[in-house]
Parts: sequence; structure tokens; C-alpha cells
Amino acid sequence: MARLDINAIRRRQIIDAAVAVMAEKGWAETSIDEATRRAEVSRGLVSYHFRDKADLLSGVLARCQEIFNESVAQAQFEGQNPVATMRAVTRISIELAKVNPVPYEVFVQFTASAKRDPRLGDEIRALWEGFRRTTAAAIRAGQRAGVFRADLDADAAAARHIGAVTGVALQWLLEPGAFDLEETERQTVDMLMRYLVAEGVDPVTGLATPVTASLDG
Repeated sequence: MARLDINAIRRRQIIDAAVAVMAEKGWAETSIDEATRRAEVSRGLVSYHFRDKADLLSGVLARCQEIFNESVAQAQFEGQNPVATMRAVTRISIELAKVNPVPYEVFVQFTASAKRDPRLGDEIRALWEGFRRTTAAAIRAGQRAGVFRADLDADAAAARHIGAVTGVALQWLLEPGAFDLEETERQTVDMLMRYLVAEGVDPVTGLATPVTASLDG
């Protein structure tokens, strides 16, 4: 039987508590003492795992990205090809605003404060760069497979893709119920995939579309 890593469990417990507090109050109003109380651990234990608030910040951002990655990993089982996988990832990323909004709430709080805090700005830029890099890599994989447009700049397409997804998610986060999220999700996924897929490829299945015989033939 594998041994439990108590240190890792405690570290995760503290980070999850900090994530919850930050989503409610914002990073500026989140103190180590508040995270300590929410985690129901001692102040000394927090200090053992994190040097300071900046160190805890890195853990919070890494945890939020991990939540995204865990959710998006589901798409690997749903997608049978680059098109199906990208559709599933896009859909799940938007749905996360409803089923687990905390990561989005944290990103909103951090992004709003990034200009005023150099360390925070560096962390946030690295986070968004990682999202763009992963999305661009998926687009390039689709280009190599011949199902995504070869004329697209993958980095620019990735920024466009992420912008559309997060734009919908953040609107829902700020005003839940203001619009039909499922219908908006469907339209957004269809729009993005029609932009990405190569001519002659079905934007839903990723398979070559049948050629319609000419009436004159």
C-alpha cells in the first residue's frame, strides 16, 4: 500500500483554503492568518510550507491551473481526433464557469491587481502564456494532421480562442443567469471550430466531408 504524503496533503489543504478565501475577498484582502483559520491548521504549519504570502500566491495559481487541467483532461477521453478534442476542451472550459467557478474568480482577482504588483504580474503573465502555449500546440497538432487550417498563425489563433472562451465564462461569472450558458457555449464552440477547421473537414466530427456529385456529372 502506498504511503500517504502528509506534507503534500497539508500543503494542498492550505492552498485550497487560500483559494477559497481569495475567491471571496480578493488577493489584497487575503491574509495568511485568514487562510490558516480556513484550513484549520496552525500558523506554524503554514509558515513551514510557505515562506511568505508571495510563495503562497504561487501555490494558489498552480492549484487553479491544476483544476483547469484536471477538467480539461476529460476531453482526452471524449476526443478521438484533434477536432473532437478541441471541441471538448472548449466546451469544458466554458462549463467550468458554472460547475466550478473558483479558478475563474481567482484569475479575475489576480489579473485586476497584476499591474500594481510586479511579482503578481509576472505570475499572471506566465499563467496566460502557458494557456496560450498549450492551445497553440493543440492547433499545430491539428495542422499537422491536416484538419486545421494551414494558413493560421497558431499563436494568434490560440489567443483568439482563449479570449472567446474566457470572455463568455467571465460574463457568466459576473452575472450568472443573464443568458443561456448552454446555448452560448454551443454557439461559441461552433464559431471557433468553423474558424479553425480546414476546408473539406467537418467542424463537428473532424472527418472529411463527403463530396457532393455535380448534377452535370
